[in-house]
Amino acid sequence: MKKRRKTDQMPDENSPHDVATYRRAWHSYVARRNLVVVLFLSFIFLGFMVGKLKLGEPADFAILLGWIGVYLAGGWWLTEWKCPRCGKVFGHRLWTQRCISCDLSKDDVAAVARGKASSTGIDFPAVTDPKNQHH
Repeated sequence: MKKRRKTDQMPDENSPHDVATYRRAWHSYVARRNLVVVLFLSFIFLGFMVGKLKLGEPADFAILLGWIGVYLAGGWWLTEWKCPRCGKVFGHRLWTQRCISCDLSKDDVAAVARGKASSTGIDFPAVTDPKNQHH
């Protein structure tokens, strides 16, 4: 049987720190992904507004070029999301489904964030982020 590297293992269900790390990573990914989707969809609204304002061709071009720059920056930020297992960049494409370094699936990260590890069938306890706990 092939021995798995430490980085190939899902988080330890007895370690709240491991589970919290996966949850923070997943929430970070969702925020980045949603930003890129909103920026993409806002282009329709922006195009409509630029057409209605009639600022002139140079101003219209500058506004749309600026939006494209913001969209590209958001896309780059999404691709820089770090894998919670190995800590390396998850993928170099916007919609990469598996880590290019350790082969962790986004579905597995999402499952841990929801409290279940899909590929292992392990139920993880509900863990709150220790940084947000108030005594």
